[in-house]
Amino acid sequence: MSTTPKNAVYLSHSTWPQVEEYLKSNKKIIFPVGSTEQHGPSGIIGIDYLSSESIAAEISAQTKTMVAPALPFGMAQHHMHFPGTMSFTPSTYVQVVCELLESLAQHGFEKILLINGHGGNIAPLTTAFSEVLIRRPKLQMKLVNWWHLKEVQDYEKIHFADKNGFHATCGEVSVTRYTHPEAYKNVVFKEEFETVKEYPWPLSPSEFRKTFPDGRMASQPYLSSEDHGHKIFNLACTSIKETLIKL
Repeated sequence: MSTTPKNAVYLSHSTWPQVEEYLKSNKKIIFPVGSTEQHGPSGIIGIDYLSSESIAAEISAQTKTMVAPALPFGMAQHHMHFPGTMSFTPSTYVQVVCELLESLAQHGFEKILLINGHGGNIAPLTTAFSEVLIRRPKLQMKLVNWWHLKEVQDYEKIHFADKNGFHATCGEVSVTRYTHPEAYKNVVFKEEFETVKEYPWPLSPSEFRKTFPDGRMASQPYLSSEDHGHKIFNLACTSIKETLIKL
């Protein structure tokens, strides 16, 4: 599954004349965003952008809607005391997203669907939307946080209950176990110690590490599986596809 769908329409695989031709009949584009950050002792660091990237590619393949390259970095300052995390500051992330959205709008894209895989991105993304709309009031932008979808949350409640947690969740780990199984070849899954479930927010990097020593937030990723990932992935794709069609 980690290989790209053959019939997806990738901006990165297109020439500029091909993009120009695409825009004559379709003004929509899918823009996956995420983060490069720790996901506990058993979740891979790329979960947030790899999940949104894979979902976006599958929807592109089904709808022939162009998909932009995933933005793999987000606002993950609170994870910076865990090795491997790479983060923008909030203000930098807002500026980066604004300039990328402006770039797409300048070329003629009028409807942009952002598929997000990281909670820390939500506030700066909505701020970026507000900034861009000052200059481009007719640009339509829609943010979908795939793990917040009702269909996904209902599935997770049934199969993981409160062990799904809030970060390094069973659901998000499952999705990348399905989409990128090779990345988990040497990962050992086991039941972990319980973490706190109530905490102040936001937390500094040092306070986050102190509060959640191994990076998990009330989750038990040993309950994740490729099968769960396949089902959650399909639920997300089906729901977001309908959102794209209505955009």
